[in-house]
Amino acid sequence: MKLAVCLYKYFPFGGLARDFLNIMSICRDRGYQIDVYVMEWQGDIPDGFNVHVIPVKAWTNHGKVKRFIDTISPQLKSGNYDLIVGFNKIPGLDVYYAADPCYLDRVKNQKNSFLYRLGARFRFYAHCEQAVFGADSNTVSLMISDVQRGLFKLNYDTADERLLMLPPGISVDRKRPQNWQTIRADVRASLAINDNEFILMMVGTAFKTKGVDRSIAALASLPPTLRDIARLVIVGDGDSKSYLEQANKLDVKDKVEFLGGRKDIPQLLLAADLLLHPARKENTGTVILEAMVAGLPMIVSQACGYAKHVTKSSAGAVVDEPFNQLDFNRKLVATMQDGSLPTWSDNGLAYAKTEDLYSMPIKAADIIEQQLQQRKTT
Repeated sequence: MKLAVCLYKYFPFGGLARDFLNIMSICRDRGYQIDVYVMEWQGDIPDGFNVHVIPVKAWTNHGKVKRFIDTISPQLKSGNYDLIVGFNKIPGLDVYYAADPCYLDRVKNQKNSFLYRLGARFRFYAHCEQAVFGADSNTVSLMISDVQRGLFKLNYDTADERLLMLPPGISVDRKRPQNWQTIRADVRASLAINDNEFILMMVGTAFKTKGVDRSIAALASLPPTLRDIARLVIVGDGDSKSYLEQANKLDVKDKVEFLGGRKDIPQLLLAADLLLHPARKENTGTVILEAMVAGLPMIVSQACGYAKHVTKSSAGAVVDEPFNQLDFNRKLVATMQDGSLPTWSDNGLAYAKTEDLYSMPIKAADIIEQQLQQRKTT
């Protein structure tokens, strides 16, 4: 059986890339041939993956994506593929992994919606989303957010049988090991963290979306006794210049550190004292669950799809939407002062033992296999 897999870009530190790799590795191990089409690939190519890098040039990002789709479409049709799987919204997919939120709903609710909808960018991306979720499409979407499932159904009236929910899918290597205290001490020593320092950690790319500026503002708002012991560590690829300028203006530049993309996220989470994830929008927020199973308490925004797990587990605090910076600041101060962190940590670890937070890649591969079988019999 041959699978064609479409992904705009692969870089090893992104959540979508990890999901793609985990799901398709299971399909490969089940004996399927995996042909991957991308515009860009960073990092090693896994065994058994046939990666086709399609170089495209255009003046705009949506122009590049359009040329990518136009280039691969004939190859997908002529490649004798049994199934076409997409990790971005592309016309002609049999299965779509729905990591991105509903584009049409987001545009409808932004301030300049009318003018924006007149542009070529909107028309292109709206067309791609319509091709996946519209009534005339046969694409089956693997949903990871019940909120987004509802929004796609609201905007496109997509049939329920084409919107299949998946459980979370964090890797089991994120669980806190028995020797976590030793790992914590080693990592903190490697980062020159003093024993009395309180480490606020953020993990993720797209710094604006994740709310790095919000965390820097919260750090700066701390009373002097707390600010003296606090340090904000940001892990992920991105342009840090404007955020360091913000930190400098707020006189906390020496308290903010960008580590870049890292592969040792589980160890870094063990070294931290509190996860901050005040994202502006976040379909799920995998790092929230990764922190939970590592025993790391957190403060997150309600915009995150997985914020519901924080509320359900009592493993941290959630900042209501619409986001209020003063509320976030107050929650940070209270968390550092009220002694709730050990309880939050224990609650998160207990929740991780009873909830299915790990099986998403297997369930996704099962659905792909089911779709293959259905197409063989029709």
